[in-house]
Amino acid sequence: MDHGPFDARQAPGVLTRLLTEHGPDAAVTIDVVPQLLTVGQVADVLGSSRQHVANLIDRGTLPAEFHGLHRRVARADVLTVAREQARVRTEVLDALAELSRREGLYDEF
Repeated sequence: MDHGPFDARQAPGVLTRLLTEHGPDAAVTIDVVPQLLTVGQVADVLGSSRQHVANLIDRGTLPAEFHGLHRRVARADVLTVAREQARVRTEVLDALAELSRREGLYDEF
């Protein structure tokens, strides 16, 4: 999944790919993402819980700054973490598929 940002030249292709991948009944939202995101907004982007985001911040994996009592995370940092999580997820799934293939758990097609 691409998280952007996308410029005006890239947007039509990204939208076409989304609709093609998800079918004609897909609902797609296009929105402007602010420079600083709340923990809840970060959780939405990462597809995780607010607690997971808080843990990432507490461990220093995701930099954040306090605005009053509330934490805010820079959009660029969120996108960096999202890309890294996607990379790791792909590596793990590829390794699992290769292991399954080697062990004969996959039917060749």
